[in-house]
Amino acid sequence: MKVINRIVIAIIILLQVSFFSIIETTPRMFLLNSTVYKTLTIFLVICLLICNIIFNFDRLNKPRRYHFMLFIVGLLMAYLLVLWGSQGAYQQSVVVTLKNSYIYFMFVLYLLFVFFFNEESETHFLLQVVKYIGAIYSVVLIAQAFLFNRGTTFLDLGTYGLNPIYDSFGPVFHFIRIANAADFISFAMLMTGVDMLLHRGEKGTLINSGLLLVNYLYIVFVSGTRMYMIADTLILLALIIIMTVKKYKGLIFGLLTVITVSGFMGIPVVINSFIGGKRKLSFDMRLGEIQYYADKVFHNGWFGLGFPDSKRYDQLLHGPANSHILMANANYFLEDIGILGIVVVFGVLGLIGLIYFGYLLVTAFIQAQGRYKQAILLIILYLVSTAATLSLLDPQRIFYLFFIVYLIEYLTNHAPSKDLEEI
Repeated sequence: MKVINRIVIAIIILLQVSFFSIIETTPRMFLLNSTVYKTLTIFLVICLLICNIIFNFDRLNKPRRYHFMLFIVGLLMAYLLVLWGSQGAYQQSVVVTLKNSYIYFMFVLYLLFVFFFNEESETHFLLQVVKYIGAIYSVVLIAQAFLFNRGTTFLDLGTYGLNPIYDSFGPVFHFIRIANAADFISFAMLMTGVDMLLHRGEKGTLINSGLLLVNYLYIVFVSGTRMYMIADTLILLALIIIMTVKKYKGLIFGLLTVITVSGFMGIPVVINSFIGGKRKLSFDMRLGEIQYYADKVFHNGWFGLGFPDSKRYDQLLHGPANSHILMANANYFLEDIGILGIVVVFGVLGLIGLIYFGYLLVTAFIQAQGRYKQAILLIILYLVSTAATLSLLDPQRIFYLFFIVYLIEYLTNHAPSKDLEEI
């Protein structure tokens, strides 16, 4: 099963980048696999989990600690409760409600990984697949952005594909803006950073540094996603500090001083990048979204919006047309308001879940040892820095959430060997 597991998982991860966006996406393909729909991904994960339970049951039967299992069970129960509540509140069938909420079945990815990918070699394999696919995808996207201005198109730039924004984005090269891939590339940066911390060595560090640089170039010059720019910059700075603090304490102290001073001086620039210039309209839209959705936290009493039929309740989910800022076809999206979106959907249950998840992150960091503790710190930094506008329970990022939860589980339950502790 090990070979089959690795092949299928590699395919599933490739699905997250639509096989590097080389093949044109049709409307039917879009409904099966895209940033919005994860039907094929969930189907393959469930099938692989069932096959492992049948043919690899001895692995399932091994005793082990599960740091996040109660959280996963609680998430499933909350989902089922809100599923039931949504049927009554909106007078819709089970099928319709499932259709508008099936994405939460992605929790089976955690079960698959934690039961059958819990050995060091398998975790290492997962990290390698993600980091190299991310780097390759970054190179491909940068090449496309560069060649597009010269009249060459070789990726799927259609509405159902990458769907770029042709606004001459970029402070230097004025590339087209291809933002859809930023979720995976930023996730790949995080996984590359974790791999760098866990497997230090001159050759490995050099390779990982190159991969991080390629990913970061895409994020800054092609994606244009401001929160990922901030989050990934913080990841790079954290990696530099963690990797060099023992050898160059004086240098790190000086670097931190410069960063702190520069940070305070740069705050007005960062704020202006969010609320001024061309981005002011986007900022106004975000404020409107927060105000609109905040009123929906107790929309159905003990839960929020739940899972209404997206066709019948379009204005409820995306705001009435007359509430929008003057922008053509501008809709409100839960995906734009980060972890607040989780509370808006699940209400009180969502708030309790977030608090408990935060508690588990802290206890995982406390329990972990050595470089595993450093890796968890890096993951927590990523989660916190993206929480405001990039919720990991959204369809386009929910795959990464359960991958991250599994990885933290692994890092918490494994003690580093002596060679890992050598610098």
